[in-house]
Parts: sequence; C-alpha cells; structure tokens
Amino acid sequence: MNSPEPQSPDRGEAPSEPSQTTLGTSSPASVLQVGAGREARNEAATPCGVPRTCQRVVPRWLVLLDNLPTLALFLLGAALMARVWRPLGLVFLLYCGLTIVAFWGRICVHCPHFGTRACPCGYGVLAPKLFKWKGDQHFRQVFRRNIVILFPCWFLPPLAGAWLLAAGFSWGLASLLGVFCVTGFLVIPLISKYVGCRGCELRDQCPWMS
Repeated sequence: MNSPEPQSPDRGEAPSEPSQTTLGTSSPASVLQVGAGREARNEAATPCGVPRTCQRVVPRWLVLLDNLPTLALFLLGAALMARVWRPLGLVFLLYCGLTIVAFWGRICVHCPHFGTRACPCGYGVLAPKLFKWKGDQHFRQVFRRNIVILFPCWFLPPLAGAWLLAAGFSWGLASLLGVFCVTGFLVIPLISKYVGCRGCELRDQCPWMS
C-alpha cells in the first residue's frame, strides 16, 4: 500500500503534518477533520469560522492609512475645543481615547474579525488584548446601538467652531474648522469606502458601510 502523499506546506508548516492546516486557509470540510485540540486553538484564533474572511490579512500600511486621519481628526477637534477653554481640549482628547477602547469592548468583541488581521483598523488584533470575544450573532445590532459613543468626537468640535465663529470671525479659526470637516466628513468616509473596507466580506453586515 502506497503511503499518502504529503500535503504542500501551508503558512510555513511542515508538509509531513497535514493536520496542521489552519482555519484561515482550509475548506470547511477539511476543518472538520482537524484534531479536537488543534480545532479549539484555531477557533480561539479565528472565531468567525468563515475561512475566506479569516484568511484576509490587512497590510500595515492600510491600517496606518485607516487610523492616521482619525488621529488627525481628534487632534484638530482638540484644537477647536481648546479655543473655547484650554483644558477642554485635553478633556476632548481623553474622551476620544477612551471611546476607542470602549469601541473595542462594546463592538469589536462581537465582530467576526475579532482575533484576526482582517480588520482594516487593526482593532481585530488590539481588542483581544483587553477583551474576550462574545460571539457575532448580533454584530450588526450591537454596532448600530453603540456607534453613538463616537458621535461627540465628530460633532462637538464643529459646533464649538461654529459658536466661536459666530462670536468673532477669524480666518485661522475658519481654516481649522474647514480642515476638521473635510477630514471627518470626506476623507475618512472615502478611505473606508474605497480602500479600508472595500475588500471586507462583512461590509454588508456593517452599519458603517451599509
């Protein structure tokens, strides 16, 4: 009886170990043949159970492209809020930072990309460092219900800027407000639509894109 031919290496694994196929690159049928211990580890690493989705690996340059405009938005917003009252700028930055962490704990824990590098924001890698996955059965509803925590980051600075302009117009303030609005309401959505979220197989489930 001829011995079975070894499978080709997958993600650097030895060909003599065909059972070491990862969930991200195998078909559902082959996943069912993996040993119980290996399957448990794979489920912890890629909880979505969707091979094509879990296989996607977002490059670091795209993660930076997705996050740098958001960081710029927060800094611009802090500059606007500081024009109202200087300590308010620091309070605003603190709120934005805590909101991102809260986003991980309330929304990312229900995302099928949790624990993978398939998230264009990189949150799929960062969120598991602080939180445990809670399942993706209600991802869309959870996302839609909790996204409001980010609204102050987008809408308070323009309101503050408009109030300041009404009190006394200045080109510097008008320029700062204009750059904030272009970044928050044009640049970030366009990057998400045409770059960051373009290849995501969950975009139909995600309220951000649908």
